[in-house]
Amino acid sequence: MQIAYNTEEETNPRSCFSEEEIKCLEHQIERLEGKTEKLKNLYKRSDLKRYIWGITRLGGWKGYLKQRKPEINTFWRRFQKFSAIMQGWMLFRDVSRR
Repeated sequence: MQIAYNTEEETNPRSCFSEEEIKCLEHQIERLEGKTEKLKNLYKRSDLKRYIWGITRLGGWKGYLKQRKPEINTFWRRFQKFSAIMQGWMLFRDVSRR
């Protein structure tokens, strides 16, 4: 994921995330985007960078273009938080189907 974030071309998010994880991340991105254009996620839904942006924002990375990109340690800690969120997402999905 770190390599994909540092490349110019788009990378398919399904190479790293399932459809359910992408749905969960889309909800998180809506919540994490700021009110100004500077704090919007500028990446397309077809780009892995969109979802990496969402994960790194979970833990406090501001997301400004002028700010340096998150480091791998930051990403790893935020990915662990996303894993916990995903477990809650799956539990909610399973309970709500009953």
